This record gives sequence, structure tokens and C-alpha cells, in this order.
Amino acid sequence: MDKLPSRPADSLLVNPGKSSRLQEMRQRAATANQPAPAPAQPSFQAKDENMSPEMALARQLIDQRLSEILSALPVGKQRRLFKIRFGMEPEQIKDLTIKQIFALLEINHPQFNNLSANMKRIADLNYNGRQPN
Repeated sequence: MDKLPSRPADSLLVNPGKSSRLQEMRQRAATANQPAPAPAQPSFQAKDENMSPEMALARQLIDQRLSEILSALPVGKQRRLFKIRFGMEPEQIKDLTIKQIFALLEINHPQFNNLSANMKRIADLNYNGRQPN
């Protein structure tokens, strides 16, 4: 009577510590679930020193959001999955206006929500501060 009654389903279970295949699968799953390290934010170049603070903030928010999205995707398929999801490459997004980029990437920031005069001025510029084509 010291044994518990066994069920047929119990005989199919394998102790995870005794199975090398299960241990290998667990290790692969653990490494796959770890997010990829986010790339370091590039510092603004010398030509960007003349940029308005609003444009610098917009570029920083866009770069941050792009890196968040790309780091959430599998490493080898980031560009392809990004293109499927958004319909364009990450570099192509930078050709859109700031307003369009914020809508596409779902970026919400209080300073850009109220659209002050300076914000309205840069909302129609692209990522590089030029008029889009």
C-alpha cells in the first residue's frame, strides 16, 4: 500500500532531469526568450548641433521606438518581419513626416500631443529635418 495507484498518463512523463533532449530544448527556449541587447543610441553628429531641441527629441523617440520594435523580433528575421508588419524597411520610415512616423510607430509623448508652434513646424518635416518628397 505504500505505492500510489499509477495512471497510464504517468508512465508517459519523463523526469526532466533525466532527459538530455528535454534539457537541450529547455536551454534553447531560455536563450530564445532573452531579448537581444538594444544597440547603443548614436550620439548626435556635429551637423546636428544646429538642430532644434524638438527635432532632437523627436529623433530620439523614433530611434528608441525602432530599437524596441527590432529587439522584440527574432535576430535573423528582424528586417523582414518589420517590413511585413509596417510595410517598409526601418530606413524607409525615416523618409516619412514626423507626424506619420509617430502614428505608424504608435509613439505618444506629451510634448508632441499638444502640438505647440514648434511642434507643428517639425511635424511636417522628415527624420532628417527636410521636407519629404
